[in-house]
Amino acid sequence: MNTSEYIASGILEAYVLGSVTPQEKQEVECLSKIYPEIKTELTAIEETMETYAKMHEVKPSAQLKSKIFAQMNFDEEVEESGSTLESNKEEVIEREVRVIPMWSKVAVAASVVFGLLFGWTYQNSQKMSNELAETKAKMSEEASKQAMTESVLALYKDNNSVPMELKGVEKSPDSKVMVFWNKEAEEMKLMVENLPAAPKGKQYQLWGIVDGKPVDMGMIDLSFENKILAMKVPKGNIAAFAITLEKQGGSPTPTLEEMYVIGNV
Repeated sequence: MNTSEYIASGILEAYVLGSVTPQEKQEVECLSKIYPEIKTELTAIEETMETYAKMHEVKPSAQLKSKIFAQMNFDEEVEESGSTLESNKEEVIEREVRVIPMWSKVAVAASVVFGLLFGWTYQNSQKMSNELAETKAKMSEEASKQAMTESVLALYKDNNSVPMELKGVEKSPDSKVMVFWNKEAEEMKLMVENLPAAPKGKQYQLWGIVDGKPVDMGMIDLSFENKILAMKVPKGNIAAFAITLEKQGGSPTPTLEEMYVIGNV
């Protein structure tokens, strides 16, 4: 969602009317500081609302107030006939009746307009919030993929890093894992291209066949997708690498029946 779509979503109007959630309020304030076009639109909406309120503000006229106060004398006691008092009451009541309907009409009209506006802005703000969340999730996913791609390319371009493919065995022929061994720096990086998800209570473990014996090279993260993992590098002559499925936390010796991939150096 770009800034134009964000402005058109109606969330800025909802913000000015105070109908947004605390999270949406913080979001609008943050984005208005980053994007000048959003700040300009927000200011324009606030000014429009203020102008609307002033235009529909109704005050009693000075003439009406003067006439009413002229009939009220708090300093002297004035005797008036019953008919005169009754006449004055009727005049004041009549004038009040003339004023009240005008306020009522404005209030009713305003409540209807703002009611419709609140409903519209709420629906649009909810829709915009969902779309924005989806956009953020997609952007985060794309950023992760891009970072992963750059990291893999860096490993392939490193002349000191030797890539080796560990292929799936009969138990899991489609499995595939890449290891990148930097002998000079004594570093080992591992990237899973295809492995079945480990069952509950189980975890994959990397082994190095060193001087004819299997040596533990570390556990593979349970959430290994789209990650480059750093593994341990054993001392000695490594002839091959293999991965087995063990109990969570690892095993001192590999379970050969649970081997998934293997690759010779």
